[in-house]
Amino acid sequence: MKTKLLQGKYNVKAKITIKASKHEVWEILKDFNNVYTWAPGVKESYGLNNKYQEVGAGRHCKLEGFGEIDEYIQQWDEGSGFVYDVTPLGPLTNVYSSWYLSSVNKSMTTLKVTLSYDIRFGLFGKIMHKLIMRKKLNEALPQTLESVKKRVETGEMIRPLLEQPA
Repeated sequence: MKTKLLQGKYNVKAKITIKASKHEVWEILKDFNNVYTWAPGVKESYGLNNKYQEVGAGRHCKLEGFGEIDEYIQQWDEGSGFVYDVTPLGPLTNVYSSWYLSSVNKSMTTLKVTLSYDIRFGLFGKIMHKLIMRKKLNEALPQTLESVKKRVETGEMIRPLLEQPA
């Protein structure tokens, strides 16, 4: 799905086919606040407000080796996908992430993810992006999709579901 939110100068894209129905994959993805249960790079995540599975819902994530970010849903298409924005991180700004599902058949689903962003901090940010960030993003995104696939196909969580802070 195209969205006007994905207008960053830079993009990282990945896709994966999962041996499960679109509904089964959606059941994992729609649990927005608990991404830490399957995403290896997210040590901790929790909701930031009383909204859930809708535009405006927010989560806080502590990232392995990256710091902490807040993410807010900007577009929610029930059963198909969503787009969320991400607070600035390192040289990245105006960051949006799009997660969308499409059925291949009754038991196969494709997940397509796009990360769109701009660079801040002028020349320093561009150098940091070229030397470090771009490579990390190009490695991390496919690994994250492999984790979704594993979570859906095996039911295995990499971290147990914890009670969320009030």
